[in-house]
Amino acid sequence: MFRLFRYLKNIWWLILIAVTAIGTECYLGVSLPNLMSRIAAIMQHPEGYFESWKGLWPVFGYELIEPTRNVLTDTWIIGGIMLGHAFVAILIAVGASLAVSFIGAHFGRNLRHAVYAKTSHFSVEQFTKFGTASLITRTTNDIEQCQQMVQMGLRTMVRAPITLILSIVMILTRDTRVALILAVSIPAIILVIVILFIKAVPLFEKMQTLFDKVTMVLRESLTGVRVVRAFNQQKREKDRFNAVSLETEKTVVRFARIMSFGEPIINIVFNLTYIGIYFFAYNAYNGVAWLDVMRNFPGILASAEYAMELMSAFLMFSFLLIMWPRASVSAKRINAVLDEGTPISEPKNPLPASRGDGLIEFENVTFAFPDADAPSLMDVSFTARPGKTTAIIGSTGSGKSSLIHLIPRLYDVTEGSVRIDGHDVREYATKDLRSKIGFVPQQALLFKGTIRSNMLFGAPNATDEDIVQALSVAQASHFIAQREEGIDSIVEQGGKNFSGGQKQRLCIARALVRKAEIYVFDDSFSALDFRTDTKLRHALKDYISDATILIVAQRVSTILDADNIVVLNEGRVVGQGRHAELMKTCPVYQEIVHSQLDSEEIKKTLLLGKKIVTEGGAS
Repeated sequence: MFRLFRYLKNIWWLILIAVTAIGTECYLGVSLPNLMSRIAAIMQHPEGYFESWKGLWPVFGYELIEPTRNVLTDTWIIGGIMLGHAFVAILIAVGASLAVSFIGAHFGRNLRHAVYAKTSHFSVEQFTKFGTASLITRTTNDIEQCQQMVQMGLRTMVRAPITLILSIVMILTRDTRVALILAVSIPAIILVIVILFIKAVPLFEKMQTLFDKVTMVLRESLTGVRVVRAFNQQKREKDRFNAVSLETEKTVVRFARIMSFGEPIINIVFNLTYIGIYFFAYNAYNGVAWLDVMRNFPGILASAEYAMELMSAFLMFSFLLIMWPRASVSAKRINAVLDEGTPISEPKNPLPASRGDGLIEFENVTFAFPDADAPSLMDVSFTARPGKTTAIIGSTGSGKSSLIHLIPRLYDVTEGSVRIDGHDVREYATKDLRSKIGFVPQQALLFKGTIRSNMLFGAPNATDEDIVQALSVAQASHFIAQREEGIDSIVEQGGKNFSGGQKQRLCIARALVRKAEIYVFDDSFSALDFRTDTKLRHALKDYISDATILIVAQRVSTILDADNIVVLNEGRVVGQGRHAELMKTCPVYQEIVHSQLDSEEIKKTLLLGKKIVTEGGAS
C-alpha cells in the first residue's frame, strides 16, 4: 500500500494543509472536556476554583483571562469559549473534509490513469495472464478500496495520535491512578483488533478473487447474450451467475459476521472503563467527607471524558486496521499490474521516423508463446514486396495470425528476424512502426461514437474527402448513404447496430484512410459475400497500388489473384507461389482447395491463374 502513495507527491502541499487542519480540529475537540470541568468546578466550589483559575491547563491563552468571581458570569465566559471552540472546529472540519476528499479523488484518478496506461501497453499474453474481468475489477473496485483507505487513513493517522497523546497527558496530570484502569482496557481493545485482523486477511483475498469471477461471468453473459438466447441457455447462465454470486455472498457474510463482533466488544470495554473510573473514584474517596468528594468531582469527570477520548483514538485505529487488510490486498493486486514487465521493449536508439517502401522480410522466424510446449512458428522465411499482394493460408491453428502479429510487434520473435525496408522491426519505435501499418484485425471492432470518429481513429487528420474515398473503396458507401446522418451516423458500442459484413467493411475503411505503407488483413473478408469481396479487392488494387498487402484468408477464392501465396502447416512454410504453381507442387494447398471447390471450379481457377500470369508478364 505504501508504494502507491507516490501518486500523491504532486499535491503534498494540500496534504500538509489537511494535516494541519485536522490537527487543529482535534486539539480544539480535546480541549472541551477541560473547559467543561472548569464549569463544573465553578458550580461546585467557586472560591477554591477562582484561586486556582490560572493554574489549570492553558487553552490558547484563555488562562490569562481574569475571573470576575461571579459564578454566572464566569460560567458564561467559559461556555462562550466552548461554543467558540466548537464553531471553529466545525469550520475547520468542513475544510479538512473537503481537502481529504479531493486528495482521495486525486489519488484514485492518478492510480487509474497509471493502471490504464500500463495495461494499454500489455501484450496479448499479458491480457490472457490477468484476464479482462480481473483487470476491470482492479481498475474499479481495488482502486476504490485504496482510495477509501487514503481518505480514512489521512484523518485517522493525524487525529488518533494527537488525541491519544493529549488525552494521556491530561489523565496523568490529573490522576495517575486512572491510568491503571486504562492499562487493562487498552490491551483488551488491541487484542480484539489483532484477532479481527488475523481472521480478516484471508477473507479479503478470497473476496477480491470472487469479485473477479462475478465480473467475468457477468461480462460473458452480457456480451454473449445472443448466443445464450439462440441456444435457450438463459437458465444455465442464470444458475451459473447465481452460483458465483452465492459463493461471494457467503464469503461477505462470513466476513461481516467476524467484523460484527468487533464494535460490540469494543463498546463493552468502553462502557466498563467509564464505569470503572467512577467506581475507582468512589472507592478512592470512600470515607471522605461528601463535600470533599464533590470538590474533586470536576477532575473525575474530566478524567472520564479524556479516557473516552483516549479509547476513541484506539477505536479509530481499529477501523483503520479493519480496512487495512482489504486495502493491502487490493494494493497488492494493483502493484502486480504496475510491476508487470513490458515484453515489447523500446529500442534505445530508434530509427528516425520516415516513410519507406514497405518491403517486409521474414528470415528464419521462430516464435513460441511463453510457457508453450512447442513453437507456433518454426523457421518461417518469405518476402512481401511493395505493390504486390502476399496471401497467407493454412488450416486452423497453423500460425497465420501469430505470423502477422509479429509485423506490428504485438509479439516479438523468439528466433530469426522480421525486417521492414531492411531494418529489424525491433529497431523502430513501436509508435513509428505501427504508423506504417494499416491493420484490420480478425474480429471486427468498432468504438462507440460515429462513423466519422471511427474513421478518425485510423487517421486523426483525415479530411471528409479521405473518409468518403476510403469508405467507397471498402464498399461501405451504399449502406452509409441510406442513413440520414451519413458519416455522422451513430455507432453503438462494439458496432452492434451494424451487420457483420458492414462492420468488416468499416474496419477496412478505417485502415485505408490511414494511407499506410503496409496493409495487413487478418481474415478480414470472411463476412463478405463473393460479389462484394471481389469488388473490394479490385478497388484495393487501384487505391493502394504501391503499398505492401498481406492477406490472411480461409477462403481460397479470396487469394486466387495474389502475387505470392504462403502456405502454412503446423507452423512451417510448406509452399510458396501463385495459385497455379501451388496446385502442382503443394499437397497441403491442394487439399485446402479441394475441400472448398469442386473440380469444375478448380479448372476455372487454373484458367484464371494463367490469365493473371500472362497479364503480369505482359505488363
